[in-house]
Amino acid sequence: MLRHQLPVLPPFEQFWGELPQVFDWLYEVGEKPVYASAPIRKDINGAWKPPAMVHAWHAAIPLESIRFAAANRLCVNLHYKNTWRLIEPYSLRQSKAGNLLVFAVKHQSEEPHWYRVDRIQGVEASTTPFVPKYLIELTPAGPLHAPATTRRLVSTASPITARPRRTSKKVRSGSGGPTYIFKCTVCGKSF
Repeated sequence: MLRHQLPVLPPFEQFWGELPQVFDWLYEVGEKPVYASAPIRKDINGAWKPPAMVHAWHAAIPLESIRFAAANRLCVNLHYKNTWRLIEPYSLRQSKAGNLLVFAVKHQSEEPHWYRVDRIQGVEASTTPFVPKYLIELTPAGPLHAPATTRRLVSTASPITARPRRTSKKVRSGSGGPTYIFKCTVCGKSF
């Protein structure tokens, strides 16, 4: 049911396998795993923190897909230097030279690697799950900023006489009580 809402639907087995750990943590029987941060290179700007939303990064590649995959513990098919590789994404950093870097581990070889964001040629979130080896730091803590959206009501009537569109109708059911049918104004489906 979530397939139309998510870029990639993680495999059901991944959630089913982790469910006992979630209940252990909720009932305080088990502890939440603690992971170490990704190893830091000498040329990393330690003061830089990633902004909350990808549009603030002004990057030409879809970093939000990498972030989505990391948050859901899914590998990413990364097109880098004209080859595709399956990676486990962990963090985003900035070098002292100003380059954005993604830290990841190659899924098959478990080899850690830094990827310059400006050299990434393509990104696809995969359905291959991974068990984290490091702390996933691609989603900063705190609220995410979502810009306000505006909606316009297109109508030829004056604002005083304009009426909202009817999205439901009442029909009689066989049980004696009314049954309401709602029609989605976006997809047109009746419920």
